[in-house]
Amino acid sequence: MTTARFQHFELPGGLRLGINSNRKLKTILVKSYLISDLDETVTRRSLLPSVLRRGSRRLPDMQVLYRHLEEMYGASLHSHVAKIGEWHLTKYQIDVVNDCFLPRSSAAGAARQDLFGKSLEFLRDLIFDPLVEGEGFRPEYVEQEKATLRHNIESLIDDKAAYAVFRCVEEMCRDEPYRWYDQGRVEDLETIEPAGLHRQYLEWYDRSPLAIYAAGDIDVDRTREALARVFASGRSGSLRIAPPPAPLPVGEVREVRERLDVHQARLVLGFRHDITYCDPRYEALLVMNGVLGAYSHSKLFQNVREKASLAYSAHSWPERTKGLLFIHCGISSDKFAQVLEIVLEQVEALRKGDISDEEIEATRQSLLNQNRMLEDNFSALADIDYVWSLHGRELDLPAFRRRLQSVTRGEIVEAALRLRHDTTYFLHN
Repeated sequence: MTTARFQHFELPGGLRLGINSNRKLKTILVKSYLISDLDETVTRRSLLPSVLRRGSRRLPDMQVLYRHLEEMYGASLHSHVAKIGEWHLTKYQIDVVNDCFLPRSSAAGAARQDLFGKSLEFLRDLIFDPLVEGEGFRPEYVEQEKATLRHNIESLIDDKAAYAVFRCVEEMCRDEPYRWYDQGRVEDLETIEPAGLHRQYLEWYDRSPLAIYAAGDIDVDRTREALARVFASGRSGSLRIAPPPAPLPVGEVREVRERLDVHQARLVLGFRHDITYCDPRYEALLVMNGVLGAYSHSKLFQNVREKASLAYSAHSWPERTKGLLFIHCGISSDKFAQVLEIVLEQVEALRKGDISDEEIEATRQSLLNQNRMLEDNFSALADIDYVWSLHGRELDLPAFRRRLQSVTRGEIVEAALRLRHDTTYFLHN
């Protein structure tokens, strides 16, 4: 087993464990994942992590909570929500120093703090034993976090590149769950009140599938027992997420234009394909995207930005659960037609097999280098392993590299032929 691989265990209550024992790490990483279908409740689910981080029943406010983290030798806590295809994911993470690196000359070191055990209890209390007043969360916490979430959602428009991609997705997937922004909608916030949010929390956090990952210089069997003891009891885990959606047909390309006071116009093209993580063409999709627009040697960068000098930026990236691909260019407002033509020419070149050996090899090496850099990033490895597991795959970096190295020009062309242009979005002055 390579150092990057996790051992997996399935427990009752919809609990999945992923454990990596690695002596290179001086800290112990613990990540939890709760997943639900992406739907109109997205705003409430996005609000919950920040409300829960305000305090638990045992640690009822942020001052007490963060003092407790400091007492655990500066343990760090993070939470995050994300969209994976048409699923909505809530992540919590805590990093704590391994006991064996505590100062043995101190009383704390001599007593062996069991910081790992304390971190598990802390995470469990934070997620599953929150502070409740009456029938709901503490009202002032809810209102304060609603204001923060409102600001986060409204500030999306300040990042014009991210806003343009969001609007392209919203138009392209206007009748699909994928249209939802992972942070939610401002208009939903007024209807959220402490008691109702708590009722939905009880349903989601009891029924949603739960995965716990741990990585560090740890014993696998003892870690599995500790995780099971802390997290396995008291949950039904009865909710089943929907399978990845089937690919939709593409009709006539939709063109959407929107005016804003922008210094740099944004052109975003949305394509559909049917290649996902569990598809045998997955590695070919990555190489195809690398040749198209992921790197400085790619066709988009070289032909749109460098040779034609028509774009400030030009790149592409695939979505791998729903099966989408996006191209983004930052351009002058009057260059729309020229840039669109050249971008579509690059896609067509891929379909015709107009790909040099140098483009393939540079892409392959870029992908392999990115992959090797993952080996020491266990937080990212846990994320990737978890997403792959949702698609029925197990993370195996050496095997993945072998598949990347074996991708042929014909397979790249086949992946490019799966691209179907759906939507063109243009944000301009």
